[in-house]
Amino acid sequence: MKLWSHRPPSPHQRSDEGTGPTESRTPPSRQDQLRDAAQVLRDELGSKRSDKLLRLFDFLLERTIEMRPPTELEITNEIFSAGRTVDSPQDATVRVYIHRLRKLMEDVYRERPGPGLSIPLGEYSVQLTGVAEMAVEDEVPVPPPPAGKAPPLARKWLALGAAGLMALLALLFFFPAAPKPPIWPAIWRPLANSDRPITIVMGDYFLFGQMGSQGPMSTSAPRLVWDHSILTRDDLDIYLMRHPEEGERVTPSREQYVSSSTIMALEKVQAILRHLTRGQARSIKLISASQLVPDAFKSSDVVYVGLLSGLSVLLCDPLFQASGFKLGDTFNDLTDVSTGTKYQSDGVVLTEERIPRVDYGYMASLPGPAGNTIMIIAGTRDPGLLEMAELAGDPARIAAAGFNGNVSFRGLEMLYRVRAMANLNIGATLVLHRELRSQGIWDKSATTDGTPSPSDTPEAAPIPH
Repeated sequence: MKLWSHRPPSPHQRSDEGTGPTESRTPPSRQDQLRDAAQVLRDELGSKRSDKLLRLFDFLLERTIEMRPPTELEITNEIFSAGRTVDSPQDATVRVYIHRLRKLMEDVYRERPGPGLSIPLGEYSVQLTGVAEMAVEDEVPVPPPPAGKAPPLARKWLALGAAGLMALLALLFFFPAAPKPPIWPAIWRPLANSDRPITIVMGDYFLFGQMGSQGPMSTSAPRLVWDHSILTRDDLDIYLMRHPEEGERVTPSREQYVSSSTIMALEKVQAILRHLTRGQARSIKLISASQLVPDAFKSSDVVYVGLLSGLSVLLCDPLFQASGFKLGDTFNDLTDVSTGTKYQSDGVVLTEERIPRVDYGYMASLPGPAGNTIMIIAGTRDPGLLEMAELAGDPARIAAAGFNGNVSFRGLEMLYRVRAMANLNIGATLVLHRELRSQGIWDKSATTDGTPSPSDTPEAAPIPH
């Protein structure tokens, strides 16, 4: 990997000594502009002592200049493999670091005049921003036509052509073509037609420390525990009030955890929402599921992004009253109430002989309690969530997967079977889609098991084969 602290001046930086006033200067090459803009970010990374981010940035920059953008596997072996060569990406480390680098670029170049840098979504290359496209250096100028008057017939046609061109320009000026509205997938249209602020809710988990069964006398190290019935600190306090015997085992450790797949999915969903609200006075706010309060449903549209296991009760309760699915006790499977079919992720059972290859993604849109819209983009495990985040903004892929309908006022849910390779999402096939049974969900609590009665469960639309 190439590093630099100083480079010789480029041709456009040569001294003006001895040049005439009419001598033109060579414009900076794209390579020089990339390196000049890169130094600003390198200084920022140096001040933050972010060695891995700096090495990653230098590697991406050099490969971009060489016009050989690296793959995720190449980045893993160059930056993150600790000297050993791996045959496939082991986790989401590369994508998490790329996300951090992308956000840092946005912050560094936002207020800085002149060229900036960015990393396009889905790519591992550095792009120059804020400059006009470079002219082709090797372009040969076309020699001017020989001096002299054009023949009379040619002058006549030239005059007619000029008049026609002026008329066309006048038409374009006074009657500009109306911009075509973007084609949004049906699942997004309720949000696209709204004028409310948007609250993005990311799934998170509350972890607390717990000693072994012997309490303070235990010799084992405390462990962090996730209990799906204890979602916040207040829940833990209530639990300990009801079970005082557990108080000696619980340590002061408290953590809020967000999965890396949720962060990567958020990046894609936020890009969709920025495009959806372009030109509108609609704010976009990001909170965690543990911070969600009822006021959000009164004042804004709500978009949940995360695993099904990260749903807060404020979302989970009404959703699964309206849904035709029952959520499993471990939050890793969905059961169709009308047929009894169980859809479970391969990621639940991990063995040395088995690689998870099947996951499930879930999307839903349902009416909120104040005429607003609630949208769910989720998965049973990481591959399902990441595939839904990619699929959500692509109307062609949604149609190709088998759904091209509309979302009724009652709402819609869709389940996708996601092909996976360990934690990598590869593609999706629509399993079913159907209307939600949303009437009255905001006026009553769920049944004991959190599911609607079978007689109220909407039937799934058949998927063509």
